[in-house]
Parts: sequence; C-alpha cells; structure tokens
Amino acid sequence: MDNKWSSHLSAEFEIKEDFQPFNQKNDIFNRSLWDSKINPKLFFASYDLAKTFKKSKGFDHWDYALRNASWHLTDHVGEVGFDTKGTVEGFTDYYTTHRPGPDQKAPDLGALAHTTRIKQAAKIFGAGMVGICRLDRRFLYSHHFNRKTGANPVLQIPDSLQYAIVLILPMDYSLSRTFPSALSGTTTGVGYMQSLGCATQLAQFITNLGYEAIASMNDTALNIPLAIEAGLGEYGRHGLLITPNYGPNVRIAKVLTDLPLSPDAPRSFGVKEFCQICRKCASSCPARAIPDAEPQAEPPNISSHKGIKKWTVNAEKCFRFWVGMNTDCAICIRVCPYHKNYSKWYHRIGTKLAGSPFRKLMLWLHDVFSWGERKDPVKWWQGRT
Repeated sequence: MDNKWSSHLSAEFEIKEDFQPFNQKNDIFNRSLWDSKINPKLFFASYDLAKTFKKSKGFDHWDYALRNASWHLTDHVGEVGFDTKGTVEGFTDYYTTHRPGPDQKAPDLGALAHTTRIKQAAKIFGAGMVGICRLDRRFLYSHHFNRKTGANPVLQIPDSLQYAIVLILPMDYSLSRTFPSALSGTTTGVGYMQSLGCATQLAQFITNLGYEAIASMNDTALNIPLAIEAGLGEYGRHGLLITPNYGPNVRIAKVLTDLPLSPDAPRSFGVKEFCQICRKCASSCPARAIPDAEPQAEPPNISSHKGIKKWTVNAEKCFRFWVGMNTDCAICIRVCPYHKNYSKWYHRIGTKLAGSPFRKLMLWLHDVFSWGERKDPVKWWQGRT
C-alpha cells in the first residue's frame, strides 16, 4: 500500500484497496439541491430569514434570531464569491481570504519546533485541541460541487501539501443541552464562526512564514479521519468524533500545508468498546438514522463512503428530520455519555470509567443522574442551565 496512506485508519476501519475518495456532490446538503429525492423545503431559507417561528420552547422569534446571528459571519465570508463563481467557502470550497506571503521562507527550525509553534499559535487563535497528521489523500474529496451551477469539477490539491493541521473547536455545553432547538443551533453557528477564524488566521500565519497553506472546514477533505489520525479522538457510533477533552460536542477545521511538521500518533481511550455496549444515540434518534448493529462496509445510500467498515448514519433519514424541525438536531450529541462538562472533575473521571472495564458503571451513572435529558431552552435565556 502507498506509504502516504494511514496504516492506522486502514486497519481500524478495514479500508479496502479499491476504496475511492468521496464525491462532494453526494453530500446530503448538496444532494438536496440536485436530487429530487431529498427535499429541503424551507430548511435553508430559515438561515436567511426565519419564516416559520413556532410556539414551542426553543423555536420562537428570539431563538431563531440568535441562531441566525451566530451564522452571520460564516455565511457572509463563505458566500462572498457565490454570485460570481458559485463558491461557498468552508462548505464546498476552501477559503481564499488570505493575503500573499513573502518570497523568502522563515528560518527552518526543524519539524519539532515548527509543530510546537504551530500548536501554540492555533490555541491563541481559539483551538481547544490541535493535532498533526500526514495528509491521507484517500480522504480528500474527489470533486468539488458548485451549488449555483451544479458543476462537479475534479478537486486538485497540490502534492506539496503533505500535512494536515487539525483543529478542534469546542461548542457551548449549556446550549448543547437544549438540543434539538433553534436556540441550540446557535452553538453550532458559533462553532463554525470560531472555526473560520482559527483556520484562516493559522493559514495566514503559515503563509506569512513563506509556506503554502489552505484553510478548510467541511470542504476539500473529510475531517473525522484526519482528526483520528492526528490523535484528537475516536470514532463514535453516531458517526461523530469523540474527543477526550470535550466529547462529541465540537466542530472540526483544518489547515493543509507544506510546512515540515512532526505528526502526532493516533490514540485510543476506549470509545469503540464503550459504543459497542452503549447505543444511547441509536435508541434516542427519532429518525432511526443511527445503526444499532455492528459496523458495516456497505453504506445505506450514496451520501456515505463504500469500502470502509464503520457505523454509518443514514444521512437521508437524518436530514429529513432536520427539515421537519427547520433546524439541526444533534440529539445524538446531547444523549452521548461522553457529552459532559469537562471542567468538572467528576465528569472527567466518568470518561476514564467509560474507557475502563467499569464502563457499565458509567452507563448506569449517566441514567441515574439524567445527564442526557433535554434542558428547557427558556431556562437558558434565564441563565439557569
């Protein structure tokens, strides 16, 4: 196998030799724009101007107003080229906001020193966790998707970009306890805004050093396999990255670069073993989109990879539920036993329990203390969550 492929990911997910990069056109959000089977209704319109306020707690005018405000900067920067080029930077295309760097490179301090400084800079720019991996090109998208024209050109990333700097941006715990609601969508919007700032500033920093850098969020490459390879967490049954510092309550961004760096090692802290006995996300999913069975190599539909053995969420069922609510869901994050306030010592101990032979005790404690129950969005406004 080509040595630029991750042996850890190949073994962990039993990736086949004929595994092919994913075409971004088949992402469920992009499919809703060209595939008549996926009807978004007013889902996207609600992010421009909420037209369907509800009387339900967490879905009134104040809730939608806050959620949409949280998305304002990400939408504005991302769609600056949409009218002329059809690009949505951060979602279908990488960011192009950085300025040119100097002709000469900064003094070479060696990969280890570069890595230390990059991680220090990333945390100054807002990252909660930072990891480095070699860029496994199997997880680059094969094609872009133009949401304006429907064009599906081949994605071309220079071979010189050999490293991925993966950034973890924690989301607000108090808001995430109100999932699902328009109000809780605010923590998602804020997470993307912080990801935008962190990734673009870090890419500009590297560019200022005289190296190449591409700032990216959901575009260009799949975040979760790169984050796993960069030692930032493990894969959960709900199809999300579970980090040791914040659980699944995170957003992920990345910077691709040719700056020589020292990769981190993948880490295991018992997530796979815990997810095999837990199933909280699967049983709590209203859409029944999360698998209850063992990992499978065959995806439920074209919005997921073939040839990789894993738990795969049925994106069609999941998105259909989002559309029905007119906001994102994330019940799977709220009910996950790894979704905790990690500033509390007892929650940090809980994570250690989940990764130990006493993991069933962690499940029992999760139920006894009702840690996964939904909190009243009105109480959030009152400062009571």
